Amino acid sequence: MRKAKKYNGLFVLLFLSIISGCSVDEAPYDQAVADDLLNTQTGLEAATAGNYEMMKAWVPDWHILHEFAGDNVSVSGTTTDNLFYVYTYQRLPNNARATSYWTNSYKIIVGANKVIDAVEKQESTTNNQLLAENYYLRAFIHFQLVDIFGRPYNQGRDNLGVPLKLDTDAFSHPNRSTVGEVYDQIENDLLKAADLFTVEKENVFASKEACWALLSRLYLYEDVYDKARDYADRVITSGKYNLLATEELSGYTTLQPERNKETIFAIKFKPNIDYADNGWGTIGSLYATILGSGWGEMYASRPYLELLREYPEDVRNGFIEPVVENESVLWAIYVDDQSMYRWKTVTKQGDDYLYMENGNQTTLDKTPDGHGGYHYFISINGQARRVLIEKQLAVRNGFPKYYILKCSGQEGQAHLWSPVVSRLAEMYLNRAEANAKLGNDAKALEDVNIIRTRAGIPAAGLYNTGNLQNKSVLAVVLQERRLELAYEGHRKMDVFRTKQNLSRHFPGAHLLGSNPIMEVNYQDKAAVEYIPESQILLQEGLTQNP
Repeated sequence: MRKAKKYNGLFVLLFLSIISGCSVDEAPYDQAVADDLLNTQTGLEAATAGNYEMMKAWVPDWHILHEFAGDNVSVSGTTTDNLFYVYTYQRLPNNARATSYWTNSYKIIVGANKVIDAVEKQESTTNNQLLAENYYLRAFIHFQLVDIFGRPYNQGRDNLGVPLKLDTDAFSHPNRSTVGEVYDQIENDLLKAADLFTVEKENVFASKEACWALLSRLYLYEDVYDKARDYADRVITSGKYNLLATEELSGYTTLQPERNKETIFAIKFKPNIDYADNGWGTIGSLYATILGSGWGEMYASRPYLELLREYPEDVRNGFIEPVVENESVLWAIYVDDQSMYRWKTVTKQGDDYLYMENGNQTTLDKTPDGHGGYHYFISINGQARRVLIEKQLAVRNGFPKYYILKCSGQEGQAHLWSPVVSRLAEMYLNRAEANAKLGNDAKALEDVNIIRTRAGIPAAGLYNTGNLQNKSVLAVVLQERRLELAYEGHRKMDVFRTKQNLSRHFPGAHLLGSNPIMEVNYQDKAAVEYIPESQILLQEGLTQNP
C-alpha cells in the first residue's frame, strides 16, 4: 500500500488557484481549479485552461528529449544538466530530465481525464468543445510519451510502450501498455475529438484540424500511408491555413502565435507573464545569446549546416546565426579525421580561396555544386574535407558558434517562444512521404517543391524524377523534412522510425570521454529512454526498458 500511495502522487493533478476576474480571452490558459468545482461551467473551463497551462512546464524536457538526441544539435562542452546524457546517449535510469518529463506528462493527462470524466457524466452536448480539447490533449501527451519511452511502432506493436492513464482514480496505477495499444488509444481519442468540436478558436487551442494533423503524423509513424496522406490533405484543403511567405519564414518564431497563419497548434507563452529573468533558463537561452540574455552553448551541427548551406538563397539560413568576430578575416572551416573542427585563414581570388600551408600558398579544391556555385574542399591526410567559408567566427572550446534562433525572439523578447506542435509545412511533408511510400513519386516531389519554393530555393534547385542524382524520392522527402522541421521535435523519431541509423560523426561534446557513441543503430536499446527509476521503485510490476 505504501508503494501505491507514492506512485499515485505522480498522477495527482496539482491544481492552481483561481485568479479572481480572469478573462479566458486575455489569458488563454493560465488557470486551473480544484476538483470540487468541476461540476460548474466556470470550473470546467478553468480546469481546461489549467491543462494548457501545465504544458508550459512540460515543454523544456519535451524539446530536449526529442531534439538533443538527434543530429541537428552540437553541444560545445560538458554540463551538469542531465540533458548532456540525453545528448550523448549515455542513458541514466534516474535522468532528471526524463523523470520530470514523465511526471509532468501524467499530470496533464490526469488533468484532461478529470474534465473528460466530469463532462461525460453530464450526459449533455453542451460541453462537447471542452471534451474535444481534452481528448486531444490526452492523445497528444500519450503520443509524445511513447515516442521517448517506447520503440517506434513499425518495430513491433507488441513492444512495451507507456502506461495508458484513462481515469481519475487516485488508486489506479496502470502498468505499461504495448506500443500498439497506446497508438490505438491515441487514434481513438483523436477521432472522437475531431467530431466533437463546436467552436472556432485561435491556434493556441486544440481544434478539429489539430486532430487531423496529429492523425496524419500517427498514421505516418504506423506506415498506414493512405490515411497519413488523406488526413494531411484534409488540413491542407481546409482553407484555414497558409504557408508564410518566403520573406516571413525566417521570422516564424518571432510572430505572436495566434497571428501566424501557418500554425495549426502551438503552446502559447505570453510576453512578460511567461518570461522570467530576461529569458535565462529557456530553451532559446541554450542556443543563443541575444540582447545580453542566454548561454549560447549549443549550436547547429555540422551536417545540418552543410545541408542548409547548399543554397545561399534558402531563407531558412536565417534560423542559424554564425557569430562573427572579425569581419575582415575569412576562414575555411572543416572537420578533421577525428571529427573535430579545424580552420584555415583564406583570401578570396575570383572563385578561388587561397591559404598558406608550410610556407606555401595553396588553393582550396573546388567542384561545381550543380547550381552555379562551388563546393570547396581541403585535402587532409589524402582525404578531401568539405569546407564552409565564413568570416572569422567566435569560438567556444574549439567549436565555432552557430546560434540557433528557432526557439527565440517572439514579440521582441530575446528568448520568448511558443513551440509549434503542428503546422502546415509538416502536412505537405507528411503527404509527400506518404506518396513516396505509395509509389506516387511525382506527387511526392510536387509537395517537396512547394516547401523548397517557399524557402526561396530557385527553380534549378527543384526536383523532378530525372534529377535526383541517385537519391530515392523518399530520401529527398526525408532530407527536406530535416531542413524544414529542424528544432521542432521531429528529428530523432524521423531517423529511427524510418529505420535509419543515427550518425554522430560530427564535432560536439558527445565525442569527449573514453567511449563516445559515434552511431546509434535504430534497433539499439539506447534509442529508448529508461523509465524513470523512481517510478520503477514505487510501482510494483512496472517493467524497465533494457
